[in-house]
Amino acid sequence: MDGPIEATELEHVADWRIRKIGEDPADTQSDAAAALLQKLADDLRGMRGAPAYVEYHAILNWLGEFDVMDDFAERANAYRAGIGVDHWPRNGEDYLRALVGLAKDTAGM
Repeated sequence: MDGPIEATELEHVADWRIRKIGEDPADTQSDAAAALLQKLADDLRGMRGAPAYVEYHAILNWLGEFDVMDDFAERANAYRAGIGVDHWPRNGEDYLRALVGLAKDTAGM
């Protein structure tokens, strides 16, 4: 698990989904979610320097100047946990755009 921290975070959630499959092999939702999470992590590894990646890191730096980073982190974790269940980003860019939206909402923008 190397590369951007965002990819590693997605892989942690994919691992959690895989453990759920181990507990219930009929859990097709977790199976599909784990595959999507891994695809998104792979996409992110090739996105350094892409506009969505730069924008996401810029807004993270901006959030760091305020006292909302913990709130954003909780919301981002909840979003990741819902990928493949409630949220279906098509690729790494969609995922980062969703996080930017969460960040802006957390900051009241």
